[in-house]
Amino acid sequence: MLKDKAVIQSIDEDSKAFDELVDCAVYLIETKIPIIQRAGIIRNQAKMLSMPLSSKDVFSIMAKARRDIQGIDKGEEPNVELDVPEKCWLWEDLIAEGTLNLVVSMPKVGKSSLIGAFLGQLSSEFTEFLGKEIIGKKRSIYICGTDQPINDWIKILIPSGLAERTESGKVILKEPLKRLWHKGKPIHLTEEEIELLYDVAVDDPNSIFVFDAFASLISGLGLDENHAASVEPVRMLCEALAPTKATVILLHHASSTNAGERAVKASRGTKALPAEASQIIDLDWLIPEDKNDNRVKVSTAGRNSTPVDMVIEQVDRAVWVDHGSSSEIAETLRLEQVRAKLTDRQELVLSFIEEREQTFKGLFVTSQDLVENFEEEFQGSKVKALATLNQLKNKKLIDGKPKNFEGKGKVLIFYLSKK
Repeated sequence: MLKDKAVIQSIDEDSKAFDELVDCAVYLIETKIPIIQRAGIIRNQAKMLSMPLSSKDVFSIMAKARRDIQGIDKGEEPNVELDVPEKCWLWEDLIAEGTLNLVVSMPKVGKSSLIGAFLGQLSSEFTEFLGKEIIGKKRSIYICGTDQPINDWIKILIPSGLAERTESGKVILKEPLKRLWHKGKPIHLTEEEIELLYDVAVDDPNSIFVFDAFASLISGLGLDENHAASVEPVRMLCEALAPTKATVILLHHASSTNAGERAVKASRGTKALPAEASQIIDLDWLIPEDKNDNRVKVSTAGRNSTPVDMVIEQVDRAVWVDHGSSSEIAETLRLEQVRAKLTDRQELVLSFIEEREQTFKGLFVTSQDLVENFEEEFQGSKVKALATLNQLKNKKLIDGKPKNFEGKGKVLIFYLSKK
């Protein structure tokens, strides 16, 4: 046990000073002192208490203050008007407007490329991308892309129409992309740079800010992405930009141990980050074990959104195509596997039904048709023909039902499955 009275007194004084700074932060938040002034005020108060603070310390104090403020809320009361805006989308069910969107995936799956492609479509005023409606209108874009060098960004921005190579071989950024930070000219979520972004957003309201990626943006701040305090710079950023109606898209790496999990669980580090986001978009390889399959499954989780299930593929840098839903892909794979195990007779009959469908839309097949067209195979046996048709039906490759024919009564007819 610590017995040195001088040390104990020093610890007590530091603890008291810390509590005073937390109280100061609570006051700043509750009285709505502008976000960009808070860190400076806390630092000045700390100097008066002879307690120097690092950026990590400031963010920790702000996080503690927020927890103290939250406490136990009494909840909303009846007959009181509440300011609750309707959910707005820039990209239907994927990118929510005016809030924090978190895009999560393992490295190299295509987070930056997909968002770059979407921004290009939005800026070109297209109304649809990958089967989803683009609802938002063209607006200013700011990319805080500290995670990638400029060469990688240009490979995304040129095909997206947000940059172009000139006759001299140089590259210029194109409107509405207003600013690009990259690995060579980085930006981090320090107090000063949050203030810079705030000033930009105030001068250019309703803009889109893309941040790539979380770990790079908080590097050098002494924050551990596995701890809840690491999210404080993001909270400060979102609070600063909120009055400007900015849309924030934050890219983040997935955890290798959580790959394949639902969107809300997939992100690396503290779970306080996905909790902060209104919309989470998770990208994962459709078939991770197949290194030659470049299809990507997109799933979402949001507080008030319909979950998305879609499969897309990057066929060229920042060029994507839609493959439908993962359930449709799974059914196609199942049918391919079933078909690979068909007998020669079953394959013969299935190919015949497919040819009839292509030539005569909606035309069905009966056992009599098979007997007449494949005399050598069935040797006049409608029983064998019917057995083969039922085998294909049981494998869910075709459908069948009875149909009444004049003078013949009920006859089983078969046709391609519509599933």
